[in-house]
Amino acid sequence: MNFAAAALVSTFFAATPAAPPAAPAAGDSAAHDAGREIVPPPAPPVVDLAKLRAEYDKLRDELFRARARAALVEQGIYPSKLGATLRWKGAPDFLLHRAEIRLDGNVVWDSGEKPLVDDLIKVSERPIKPGPHSLTVRIEVRPGKKGEKEHADLGYESEQTFVVNVPDGQTTTVMFTGDDDGDLPEYEPELEMELKGEK
Repeated sequence: MNFAAAALVSTFFAATPAAPPAAPAAGDSAAHDAGREIVPPPAPPVVDLAKLRAEYDKLRDELFRARARAALVEQGIYPSKLGATLRWKGAPDFLLHRAEIRLDGNVVWDSGEKPLVDDLIKVSERPIKPGPHSLTVRIEVRPGKKGEKEHADLGYESEQTFVVNVPDGQTTTVMFTGDDDGDLPEYEPELEMELKGEK
């Protein structure tokens, strides 16, 4: 190769731009994150259980005081009162697993999870506006100890609603009596209501 040809080749390579760097392959996280700082996720907020408990207790106390004030206001407004009793006569063959009494849709008494036998349950008297009101009794009945083992898991729920007209200026007591005369696994729930009024 003569001197002129060598000079021409040297000029060609000097004028040719260098090839750009290859792009990182898809999924190559190491190449993709090269030169960039990885930021860890933020730590979850710390929950102050003692503070939440204190707020809960405060709200509960405020609600209790508000209900107490409402009861005092009702006593001053309504001279009429309404109370109720419940007696279950189906024991020991049929146990009252749970019972609930609602006044105008609001629960005023609940037995909880303790089974009832033949005790007389009294619901506290409360001031109430004279006129018609609905009383709903809901019961859950289960077989008693004398029931056969094959019927141990059987039971039923019954709900009945009664309308009571509360006279002005009187105390009205609604007396519910429940019983069951059926034989397992058939049930025949009975719920009777009597009224007693006093001035």
